[in-house]
Amino acid sequence: MKWLNDILGTYYQPDKVFEGMKDQPRWLIPLIVSVVFTLIVTAIILPTIVMPEQIAKIAGNPDIPAEQVEAIQARMSGPIPLIAGLAGNLIMMPAGLLLVGLVFWWIFSMAGHKAQFKQMFTAAVLGSLINIPGAIVKVPLMFLKETAKVSTSLGLMLPAEMEEGFLVRLLNHIDFFTIWSLVVMAIGFSVFSGAPRKKSYWTVFACWAVFILILSAVGGLFKVGVQ
Repeated sequence: MKWLNDILGTYYQPDKVFEGMKDQPRWLIPLIVSVVFTLIVTAIILPTIVMPEQIAKIAGNPDIPAEQVEAIQARMSGPIPLIAGLAGNLIMMPAGLLLVGLVFWWIFSMAGHKAQFKQMFTAAVLGSLINIPGAIVKVPLMFLKETAKVSTSLGLMLPAEMEEGFLVRLLNHIDFFTIWSLVVMAIGFSVFSGAPRKKSYWTVFACWAVFILILSAVGGLFKVGVQ
């Protein structure tokens, strides 16, 4: 049951877990657990919270003709959105983790630290396990509030009328569980590459900061374009 010890240890002793994987990274079962849990959460909230909320939003839009609203509602009420959501997560989640592992493998290699790609990918996969407690906290809140718009981020500090602003989009990315995930990844990158822990933290959080700045800015441009 080493895989179970790996998964549970990720939450309270990631250093020890990664040290035990130096010679043999174990990513397959944690990846399966992470993906399957995400698919289960998607199957629960997409038809019960996400799609009804989207349907209600479309129905309340005065710019969409009534007949078009009915057609959209019919499509969104069927199985296709759920199938598409499940298929998207099944493909995009492993692909995203592969990309994270590849990017940080390249960054740490360019900085003169030795690490194998599969080690850095393993650190990314174990970091994704933090999504599990994140969902355990957020999904019940979705049902209580009857909306998918729940958060454990700094965006909660700002008033609702600022919802579409750049600052809110930025602060929405600064989430407790995201920070926890990044810390786990940084520990793994440090253990596997031999980079000083402080340097690993700075590298991971600097890359993340650039990413969310770009994402927040692009989100604003897209919103303007749609309007």
